[in-house]
Amino acid sequence: MTQPSGAPMTPGGTRSAVAAHPVTSAIIAILILASIFFAVWVPLYASATPKIGDFPFFYAYLLIYMPVLGVVMWIVITLQHRMRAGSPRPGDDNGEVAR
Repeated sequence: MTQPSGAPMTPGGTRSAVAAHPVTSAIIAILILASIFFAVWVPLYASATPKIGDFPFFYAYLLIYMPVLGVVMWIVITLQHRMRAGSPRPGDDNGEVAR
């Protein structure tokens, strides 16, 4: 008798992308949680000082945070596409015509 592997299986019987790539999935989770943390942790940017020029720090924080967040989300999407690249999608025939 065989023992179950404990890895989640898709209906086709193969492992899910998350189970097949645990390190990549962990990196994605950490990046998303860090993005949420730096947006929600108010004491990081809610102070009158320091000022950058005539602007409070909050404006400079947003000007830095938004492009960094865009790059982080691009990395997350790229990693997600790389995880899915190994598993065939339904209806994906690589451009070949069925005979």
